[in-house]
Formats: sequence, C-alpha cells, structure tokens
Amino acid sequence: MSLLGRFRPVDRLIVTHGLSSFCLGLVFPYTAIHLAAQPGVGTGGVALFYGAAGVANLAVALLLTGGVLRLPRVTLGVLGTLLWFVGYLTMPFVSSHALALVAGVAIGCGQGGFLAAIVPLVNSLVTAEERRKVFARRYAVLNATLAAGSLVAGALTLVLPRGVIPYFFVANAVGILPLTLAMLIAGRHARAADEEKEKAGGGEDGPLLPMAALVRLAMPAAAVQLAVFLFGFSQFEATAPLVSERLMQMGLFVVSILLAVNVVVIVSTQRLVTRLLEGRPETDGLRIAVGLWTVGYAVAGAMAFLPYGFRLTGLLVYAVLFALGECAYSCSFHPWLISLVPDRELTRANALANSMMGVGNFAGPSIGVALAVTGSAPVVWFGLGLCCTLITVAVGLLARRQAAKAPAPAAA
Repeated sequence: MSLLGRFRPVDRLIVTHGLSSFCLGLVFPYTAIHLAAQPGVGTGGVALFYGAAGVANLAVALLLTGGVLRLPRVTLGVLGTLLWFVGYLTMPFVSSHALALVAGVAIGCGQGGFLAAIVPLVNSLVTAEERRKVFARRYAVLNATLAAGSLVAGALTLVLPRGVIPYFFVANAVGILPLTLAMLIAGRHARAADEEKEKAGGGEDGPLLPMAALVRLAMPAAAVQLAVFLFGFSQFEATAPLVSERLMQMGLFVVSILLAVNVVVIVSTQRLVTRLLEGRPETDGLRIAVGLWTVGYAVAGAMAFLPYGFRLTGLLVYAVLFALGECAYSCSFHPWLISLVPDRELTRANALANSMMGVGNFAGPSIGVALAVTGSAPVVWFGLGLCCTLITVAVGLLARRQAAKAPAPAAA
C-alpha cells in the first residue's frame, strides 16, 4: 500500500490541498509583477485581471447561493480546480488585456466553485466531534504551505533570472491536479457516508430552501465572515505592511518578519487553541478571535508613539495575537456555519459566506488606506481596534439571539 493510501480521504484532501497551496505560494508574490512587466498588459491589465477574478468569484458564489447553479459538491469542486488549472496555465502566455481578462475569469470562477465545494466535502467525511480539529488542521496546513511556497519562490528569484517566474505559474497549475484526484476519490467515500445518513434519516434529501429562508439561516455567519475579512484578514495582508513601512518607518524586512511570526505561531499553537476551545460554543471562539485582534491593534497603536525598538515590539505582539486569533477563528467559523443550516444547504450557505469573504478582501484594504491618509499610525491601529470591538459586541448579540431561539431541552 502506498503512503498516500494510508491516509483517510479527508487527510488526502488536506495533504493535496496543502500541495496546491504551496504551488500557489510560488506565484503569490509575483502575479502582479509578472503581468505588469508584459508590454501588452501593464498596470491596467493587472487591475483588469484582479477585477475580473473578483467579479467572477462573486458571481459564482451568488449563482450557487440563489440555487441558479446546482451541481453536486464533487462535480462543482472538480470543475473549479480544472478552471483554476486552465487559468494559471494561461498566465505565462498573457500578452494582452483580452488574455488577462480570460485568465482572471477562469481563475475567479475556479476559486468560486472550489471554495464553495470543499467545506461541504470535508464536512461529509468527518464526524461532528472531529469538525473543529479537522478544520483547524486544514487551516494550519494551508497557511504553512502558502508561506513556504512564497519563501521558496523568493529564494529561487535570488539565484535565477526573472525568466523563471512564468514556470511558477505552470507549477501552480499542475499542483492543483492531485487535489482534483483527491476530491474524486473523496466523493466515493462521501456518497457512502451520505447513504448511511439517509438510512438514519439525516441525509441530504429534500427540497432546497427558498432563498429568503436560506439567507435568514446563514446570514449571521455571512455577516461575521464579511466583518472579519473587512477589519481583520485584509488589514493584516494589506494595511499592516503599508503602515509598518510608511508610517512607522520600519524596513521592508519587518513585513517579512511579521508574516514569518504569524505562520510559526499558527502552526505551533493551532492544536492547543483548538483543544482549549473544544468545550465552548463556536461563537465564543469567534469572539475570542476578534478580541485578540482588538488587543493586537491596541498594542501596536500604543507602541507607535514610542522609539523604534518599542514600535517593532508592538508590531511583533500584534503579529502573535493576530495569529492566535486566526487559530480561534479557524476552529470555530466553519463548524458554526455547518450548525446553522441543513447538510443539503451547506454548499449554498458556504457560497454565501465566500461571497462575503470576497467582498471583505476587496473592500477591506480601502478602509485601512483611508485611515492611513491621516498620516498617523496610531489613528490606523486604534481605528481598526474600534471596528473589531464593535464586531465582538455584534457576535455576542448573535450568540445570545441564537441561544434564545434554541429549543429548550425536553424534561426527563
């Protein structure tokens, strides 16, 4: 038996998704650089590519949420990976705005389909008791492999000419194919698990919920997803590097250090954080996550007034606290979303959450940039901290509302 054969289907998915994430890391720092360097593309083509990818991703998510596009989760996931393959395989040959548009649409549609399918597929392969551990492990693997791919790409570009960059896109395209195969294999096991659920009366059969009913069930999770990407993830990826380098007079190397600290903390503490949160409601984990981010923003803001060594310390504390918050988020959000809707609606609900993630990633950096226009790092950090405080309060209100709607336990 091969080494891969010893893994459970869900483990194969995580391993192959990690391989794909590593290959994505190869192109992650260089996509805009590569496109902008092409004579027929330039910076306008870069904007067109990212805009097309974002709109296509959002369009697929909304079509799935509305029930207009109805595909089985494995079919949807495989189709998504194949579109991703085509999009990235096109990238080395993009020499015009038209080809940038084609590549962007293929990649955006591929991501939209794959991301909507992968969570329901993973959920179908594990028990309710395993959800937190499995989703947390998946998150840690994806973070570590994406960072490793970026570091390898950076090292290769130091010793090889720029002509190596197009080959990164080919490697990224090829790297998705093992995940495609793993999804097909996992689909067989998922069908067997679904058949067992149907016999027990808990399967996915039944009519789809009307759009209004689905939104009513899943909107709390979608709203939280929008908020954490608006004021959390997008700020770490876009605003923190900008403020660190331009407003806090930190070198570019500090941005790399913050990313490295973030990944190391996630990989080393994810299991511990998951274990600590096992006996608590998922909404507690989300409040803890945003609460940690709030403290991180406050520390960075307070240290921004002080000399260089203190400013650097504040940023490092922020990176550690943000990573711990990510750990709490990763083992809480998807289990919470899964608990809100029937299994047969999970693909649509996950698509709705992904659409909010896309909006948050697109709009979030503009919030940080608007705050940065003041020219004051403390204004940025404290402003983001205030936003996260409001999210923490809102999640608490959602948790109480959910608890109030829950049926009372039957008397013995």
